[in-house]
Amino acid sequence: MKAVKYLLVTVLILAVCTAAFAGGRQAGSGGAAAARTGGFKVASHNAVIEGNAYRAVYEDQMTETVKNLQAAGVIGTYATFTSNNDPAVESQQVEQTVNEGYDIIIVNPIAANGLDPIIAKALQAGITYINADCEYESGRILNVVVDQKEWARIQAEFVIKTLGRGKRVIQFNGIDGNSASEMRNEVWQRELKGAGLEIVRTVAHNWNDTDSKRIMSEIIASGLQYDGIINQEAANGILSAIEEAKVPYPGCITSSEEIAWIRRISNLNKDRLVLPFIVVENPPGIGATALAIAVNLRQGGQLKDGIASAGLKGNSIYYAPQWIMTYDNMAQRLDQVKSLPDSTSVSSYMSVEQAKAAYFK
Repeated sequence: MKAVKYLLVTVLILAVCTAAFAGGRQAGSGGAAAARTGGFKVASHNAVIEGNAYRAVYEDQMTETVKNLQAAGVIGTYATFTSNNDPAVESQQVEQTVNEGYDIIIVNPIAANGLDPIIAKALQAGITYINADCEYESGRILNVVVDQKEWARIQAEFVIKTLGRGKRVIQFNGIDGNSASEMRNEVWQRELKGAGLEIVRTVAHNWNDTDSKRIMSEIIASGLQYDGIINQEAANGILSAIEEAKVPYPGCITSSEEIAWIRRISNLNKDRLVLPFIVVENPPGIGATALAIAVNLRQGGQLKDGIASAGLKGNSIYYAPQWIMTYDNMAQRLDQVKSLPDSTSVSSYMSVEQAKAAYFK
């Protein structure tokens, strides 16, 4: 699958904890192995793929990046693992790659904690361990993530302006305990309630259209009154439940960057504004960007000085969402993605060279 590279990625906001540097070592670098230029043994760990369009694109773009780096001799061996949202399986798989002596391990975890003993073991072994997408609560490793609080704030602002004070909102989270989902939830709860909107139901659909359709069908059947929906991905399932029940469209709906959803919501509004919406990118390519940063670290690169601390533990590189679509710019955004299949998402990622220029001395 071809990566979408028309988005500029120069708006990344960097943050690395200075406390993670000791004796010339950088967070996530392990610090024990001598720098090499290539032939690296790389492992990627993904919490789930099947039924999750975002994670599927994440996996595809990691694979595309790996193939390019293998052709250049930078990566020798590559293995990918999926835990299917089972923490015990995730722990076992990550520990397996530590024991097998991988040079680079990229983890998109189930939750923001639970892997600390394995991380300690990886760093002791000199492995470059980087966490991608879901921000992990450890000051010992580097997180490479989308700015989820900004992602959520943009959506909350849209809902507040579209609905207004006193309106009722259903909130669809992703996975309870996942750091991205929890950060979005925190922002939505604060911003919507602060603006005088009532969140009448908060649910989690596991970023899965089957689950979101089932949950929305149950809400409709319950007779719960609502004016709008604020949502983390899986919007196709929600809309399918609404249309199959033949109930009125809500006053607004929010979502992420799945191409199938972008085309569906655009088609619904092609003649006039029927259902106000906003799409905010949450690029799955963040995993490939994390790999590019990891390769630079493994090759002996040093992150630039003067980077302000931020994140859960002061060790995160952030990407602020830039690709945003509403009814007002719908035609322009549709044209930008016209060559992409429904099965993918709007996404961009950085090459090893781009990451080196942006973040390294």
